[in-house]
Amino acid sequence: MKNKLLTLWFAFAVMFTASSGVSASNSVLYKLSFPNVENQEISLSEYKGKVVLLNFWATWCPPCVKEMPSMERLHQKFAGQDFEIVAISAGETQAAVESFMMELDTELTFPILLDEKGRTFNELGIRGLPMSFLFDRNGKLVRTISGSREWDEQREVKLIESVLKP
Repeated sequence: MKNKLLTLWFAFAVMFTASSGVSASNSVLYKLSFPNVENQEISLSEYKGKVVLLNFWATWCPPCVKEMPSMERLHQKFAGQDFEIVAISAGETQAAVESFMMELDTELTFPILLDEKGRTFNELGIRGLPMSFLFDRNGKLVRTISGSREWDEQREVKLIESVLKP
């Protein structure tokens, strides 16, 4: 309980101190790398040439948890296309994320990365969770999305389809 309270405090502290002038761009996107839950370092440069939905979340955040199954359905809908969802747990330990994933009813097949120190709050100007960034194939930021979504609803699917068009 103490660890979750510290994580919550950290997230809110960073949320209110993050620079609002920072934005996600390809110059930042492809320089980021994080370990996955298997402790393998994954560079976001591996996703060059793909449309990327970069989602920041936490296990203690109810809207974050609620949107995970719809993100998985969106991931399945666009399987085999140049589209990837990458979810980065902000400010939580590997053990907390692994425990959460084992308890979740829906298996998540998209990459889950760990930002245990919460450095992305400052690097990308994240002001709250969940927060997502949609990048085109060239790493250009298309949209910043604050708050949760039902990612497999028609509006969100059409947005992804429009960015996937050549």
